[in-house]
Amino acid sequence: MQLARTSDKLRKTILFNAERSTAPVTAPATSAYFSLLFLKSGHGSVTLRTGREASITMALRAPVAICLRDQETATFSITDGDVYNLVFSPTFINVNMRPAMMEEDVYMMLAETYRLFRLAPFMETHAELKLIEMSDEQMQNYFSLCDAAVRAMEDPDPDHCWSCRIRASLMDILVGLETQYACRIRETGDDSLTFKTYRDIVLRIHGDLAAPCRIEDVCRAFGINKNKLQHIFRLYSGLSYYEFIKKARLERAERYLAFTGLKLSEISCRLGFSTEQHFYRFFRRETGIAPMIFRRTTVAQRKAAFSGVCASGTGDPGCVIHEA
Repeated sequence: MQLARTSDKLRKTILFNAERSTAPVTAPATSAYFSLLFLKSGHGSVTLRTGREASITMALRAPVAICLRDQETATFSITDGDVYNLVFSPTFINVNMRPAMMEEDVYMMLAETYRLFRLAPFMETHAELKLIEMSDEQMQNYFSLCDAAVRAMEDPDPDHCWSCRIRASLMDILVGLETQYACRIRETGDDSLTFKTYRDIVLRIHGDLAAPCRIEDVCRAFGINKNKLQHIFRLYSGLSYYEFIKKARLERAERYLAFTGLKLSEISCRLGFSTEQHFYRFFRRETGIAPMIFRRTTVAQRKAAFSGVCASGTGDPGCVIHEA
């Protein structure tokens, strides 16, 4: 079957293992593959070996995620818990996202220009910063995205966008993790209750950009008034609450367009727009160009940029991966 062949090919770049694990468990990340380990329930400890420092053992309490890059391992000893493993190759998002390439200075410059992921929590060299603590709601959101990827992979009657949906779900997970990692780094200089409120609201927004995110609902959920909420967002982001949401949706739309072949109707649904036409008008108003023109232009520019890097001796030509 065509699906069987393409599924086998895709499983080489992304695999979600949702089987119950028994303690102790060693979860290695093989060469060029990254592992995202979820402890959804239970408690215990984990010993991380990153390859750049001595192994370190840390206490764990669910819900928490651990981000490992190639050749790093995590050995668990868990009580009444489950460890789930999402294994993926960064090249599934873009062929230039190879661990060796991502360590080069030129990658950081190109990542900023062409919206490539930096995978900061995976590339982190300090073991304790590889642990991403989260709420039950955030963990459930990640599992919903994993379930969506698995359903797309196992669809008995797939259309031509099936692999793009998996890529989009993986990208949503990575955006959330990078946001949580950035907030944790920032917390080292600001652990105030005000910043933690900002962090939790930001993570809620990024967790579901299709949600209405009405300011009244957020204020009620976090026990603050509108003026306080607006003050917090101005303080930490320089934007109003609704400006922040608009920026988040625009940035996610740009990544969907740049790295997937999702139809505009699917992108608009993922971002909470009522119609494809509404999304089209929003995107053109904010960027000055139509979404499909942005897609073609961005992919062509990225390909040309990385071809230049390749000519200098590193990297592969940049392109969006489309499964047959």
